[in-house]
Amino acid sequence: MSVVDRHFAPDIPVTEIIAQGSPSLNQQIYLRLRLALSLNLRRQILIAVSDDPALRSQLATQLETDLAIELNPHGSRFTSFALNLDNPDVLDQLQPYLNPESGVPNFQITGIDRLTRQPVHIQRIFLESLTTIAQQLGNLEFNLVLWVTRPWCRAIQQSVPEFWQWRTGLFEFEGDPFGQDQIQSQPAPNGSSNGYRKFKLDSELADFVVASVMQTVNLDDQTALVNVLETNNPDSEPLRILQQIEDLHQARSSAASLAVPYRQLGDWYRDRLDPVRPAAEHLTIVIRAYEQALKLVDMKSDEVPDLLNDIANLYWIKARSGSGSVVTNLEKALKAYQFAVDRTNPEHQPQTYAMIQNNLGSVYSDLALHQSPEENLQSAIDAYRASIQARPFETDPARYAATQNNLGTAYWNMAQHRAPVQHLQAAVEAYNEALRYYTPEHEPLYYAMLQNNLGTAYWNLSRCDQAVQELAMAEDFLHLAIGAYRVALIYRTLEAAPLAYAATQNNLGTAYWHLANQQTTHYDDRSIHLLCAIDAYQEALSAVQYLEAASTPHAPPLSFDLSATHHHIGLAYYQTAIDARTELSLSDRTKFLHHALRHQVRAAQGWENQPEFQKSAVGQFSQIIRGIYERDGIQGQTQALSQIPPAFLGQVMREL
Repeated sequence: MSVVDRHFAPDIPVTEIIAQGSPSLNQQIYLRLRLALSLNLRRQILIAVSDDPALRSQLATQLETDLAIELNPHGSRFTSFALNLDNPDVLDQLQPYLNPESGVPNFQITGIDRLTRQPVHIQRIFLESLTTIAQQLGNLEFNLVLWVTRPWCRAIQQSVPEFWQWRTGLFEFEGDPFGQDQIQSQPAPNGSSNGYRKFKLDSELADFVVASVMQTVNLDDQTALVNVLETNNPDSEPLRILQQIEDLHQARSSAASLAVPYRQLGDWYRDRLDPVRPAAEHLTIVIRAYEQALKLVDMKSDEVPDLLNDIANLYWIKARSGSGSVVTNLEKALKAYQFAVDRTNPEHQPQTYAMIQNNLGSVYSDLALHQSPEENLQSAIDAYRASIQARPFETDPARYAATQNNLGTAYWNMAQHRAPVQHLQAAVEAYNEALRYYTPEHEPLYYAMLQNNLGTAYWNLSRCDQAVQELAMAEDFLHLAIGAYRVALIYRTLEAAPLAYAATQNNLGTAYWHLANQQTTHYDDRSIHLLCAIDAYQEALSAVQYLEAASTPHAPPLSFDLSATHHHIGLAYYQTAIDARTELSLSDRTKFLHHALRHQVRAAQGWENQPEFQKSAVGQFSQIIRGIYERDGIQGQTQALSQIPPAFLGQVMREL
């Protein structure tokens, strides 16, 4: 059974910031790194990741100090190097210090982040040297720590996979996103007080921007950037904003003045993010730019909640795009949203407050997929309800309806963990409330989505013993589910929404199959329901073939288990074929049995990594073949056995 549609419509376009790791977490990561080196093992490749230059320098210095003491009893040494930017060949730089008679040498390389401003051919020397290390690692008796930023970590992973696979440890440190430690109140240069605060220019942000523009305009040398600026190339706009920021820093302008171009820089990149696959490099730039803006604006300003909401939304985008740790990015999004909620008055700013609570609920819902589902889903429900209370239907019906749909889905998910009847009833109520706005004339696809969600909630109620005992018969809930699915399919057509069409047809087939197998279903209706299930499943499979033929590299995945579809349609074909009351000819019954076998084989092959499910499909093989033998003799049985994959043939022969 496919999961309920997860429709999430952010209230506004989004933006993001660099998140804060707790000091205790960084300390734990540092202790793991130090322990890995103090064990005096050989051929360790350790990658330490931090986007905070000050933190990176502090940790590298501390590591050198600690290990100089800890490694001395073993006769080993620990040496730090700043990468030679004229010739960034790591192995060449280490070669003079590789003395096999002086214990296991340990090296750490810093300054790799400065490669960002170097020409491409210089960067290539560094990456090629890592390939050489990977190829010769069996003969190299040393340990190596590379201090890198996240962009360089991704570059190594993607460009030098043979080196990346030899890594023995990855240590990701976090900086302080909301900290104010870089900002100090000072008098203005003229001695007056104009709100000036000493603020250090984010040099890494400048590096990211320069590298981004060079890549966009296809340049290998930074000196050519001057020509790009002089030609007023629109792609060089980030450079102009960056120059403005540097000028304001040099003029010691006020914090409020500095915040404006940082926000403009983030907006420029945010507006150009690919909505399907946003570039990780561009997300990083937006993060850094908004981080700087947040540090500069007055925290009592009305601008702060919107900025924090943008920051959190971008973390949510980052989590869904697969850039970095999903859980870490979701937790950063939660932190920013919670900061925003704390700084928003629901009475004076109801729309902003409702928007942030809705977005907060969506992140809690996503986090529930990875950890503490009941706790996070309850937090999502609370956030959605707070949003609805602040923004009722009469105020903003479209966003009210979107939040009601999100609330219904959160209730549906909670029903999978506890109190199913209570939460499924609440889901039905929320979906019906959303239908106050989503009508087939106004929003046909959203209307169909809600009908599909309603159908799934009713189907789940049919599976709850408590609901069947206290509310209605399972047959009644299944009829409600089928009705909702069929309404959805009026608007969810193959042409308009092929992926959604396939999911709803699959849901419809499952509802019919369960209805056919209810004890209360009349035997005359049973065969009709099975044939309807077969038709719906066939439509779902045809839609999948259509999607595969027209697939794109980034096509979204199916929301249902295709192997389960094959298994259920196989059961429906078999049950129809052996039902004496079904009006089928002998030849049609045999065809149905062959169809049943073909689909069960597909199910078994698809469930290769799910042995319990595969067992269910394989268990049908011998029953179906017996049915074929009874109707078509040894010739039919031989033909059926030829369809069985060799891996399953022995088991089938034993059962026969």
